[in-house]
Amino acid sequence: MHGYELDKQLRSSLREVWRISQSQTYNILKNLEKEGVISATHQEQDKKPDKDLLTLTEKGKAEFEYWLYTPTPGRARAIRVEFITRLFFAAHLSASLPNRIIQEQAETIRTSLKDLRMRFDLLPMDQLFNRLGLDLRIRQLETTLNWIENTSSFFHED
Repeated sequence: MHGYELDKQLRSSLREVWRISQSQTYNILKNLEKEGVISATHQEQDKKPDKDLLTLTEKGKAEFEYWLYTPTPGRARAIRVEFITRLFFAAHLSASLPNRIIQEQAETIRTSLKDLRMRFDLLPMDQLFNRLGLDLRIRQLETTLNWIENTSSFFHED
């Protein structure tokens, strides 16, 4: 895709997930090109501004796959932004991939919950504010886990 097309598609498809300006998109794309993750092929056009066709490099494909298949850390904002974005790309690659990613993410959240509950149980009762903080994190993750487990109903394998 060209940068403008990519920006337009991402903003249309993910506008409720994260917000990014067109200039931020172009800056990110420039940085990705400098890092060797994408390459740009300059295309001249008659009576229109020239465009750069963007393509993932082999390095970019490897980094994308690593990111796609690595569960998101169990924090609310990370789940909202990264996990949903991973699902977006997974759905474009395969009908069965989103459900695989959902199941792996749910397992990661269960492991995080187990750790947080154990930490909560070990906190002395006089550590009121630490207990409140952990209790809030546990409840947020429980709600997040419930939501994640229900997201598979949005995806139908063909």
